[in-house]
Amino acid sequence: MNPRHRRLLIPGLLIVLLVVVLISSVTGRSDGATAQPEVVSTLSDGRINESSGLVISPDDPDRAYTINDSGGAPVVYAVSVSTGRTLGAATVDADLVDTEALSIDRDGTLWIADTGDNSGQRDDVALYSLPEIADGTTTVTARRFPITYPGGPLDVEALAIDPTSGAKFLISKGLFGGTVFSLPGRLSPDRPNEAKTLAGDVPGLVTDAAFTPDGRFVVARDYTEAYVLDPVTWQIVTSFDLPPVDQGETLAMEAGGRSFLVGSEGTASPLIRVPFTPPATDDDGAGSTPSPTPSATASGRVATPPGNSGFAGATWFWGFVVVALLAAVSAAMTTKRR
Repeated sequence: MNPRHRRLLIPGLLIVLLVVVLISSVTGRSDGATAQPEVVSTLSDGRINESSGLVISPDDPDRAYTINDSGGAPVVYAVSVSTGRTLGAATVDADLVDTEALSIDRDGTLWIADTGDNSGQRDDVALYSLPEIADGTTTVTARRFPITYPGGPLDVEALAIDPTSGAKFLISKGLFGGTVFSLPGRLSPDRPNEAKTLAGDVPGLVTDAAFTPDGRFVVARDYTEAYVLDPVTWQIVTSFDLPPVDQGETLAMEAGGRSFLVGSEGTASPLIRVPFTPPATDDDGAGSTPSPTPSATASGRVATPPGNSGFAGATWFWGFVVVALLAAVSAAMTTKRR
């Protein structure tokens, strides 16, 4: 090669690489911009200070229900998703201890999971059922269904009800992993209802979970990530980062299954809408592969926070690595010619 051309080779490659990196970065950001989490509203009612359960009414997509964690009054709040305004507050006629989750079945019955047990010593955990609450200030009577686990007390913060079958599942919160339990199809108020352990690969520190409206997936969350689970095998299909909040405790699927809401404990906590793309399965077409949510990497997991592109970030990183290598090669060639 002509020495003059060889001297121009390295700078030319560097320019081409930088152009590729810039285009990839802009493209990555453009793709992510169409499906980014957004703050929909703020729960302005000072009484809602430890929102630990959240579910949306199947009859009104702008109506959600929430309940505080332990230590508060036994009140379920109805709130407007779009404004964060409190619509109703129903005092539950029950001795609730540590309420951690809310769910709703296909008949419109609300279910409270009084299953929190940080010390692992409770022998009085239970589910409570009640009708959807009305606007204004009311008092409701709830039916109590005691729960036991095969291995003894556990801390459980997630209740998920299949909207197609009505089956109920609890997910324990463990430091190194959780366990999924199924409950009897017909719960008894008169005797303990023993949960059945299911096999699966559930992450630890799960604080809430919900089925997609079609019953095909369960989306569970911990303090920083969301996990899409297959409710047949309870294996993780994909996962992705959630928007940062003070203490992420809630998750509620929205109608249509193309987004869900997440929230946080604390006063004036936000309701954040997170876009959701259901993963593709073999049932969707021969040879199909899981389709991760926006900004997912090739492994199906997201390594970058919302608002950033994992692809663009990786491109920049490897771009700088290649630039450094090319610079080193160029320096070596220059030294050799001298």
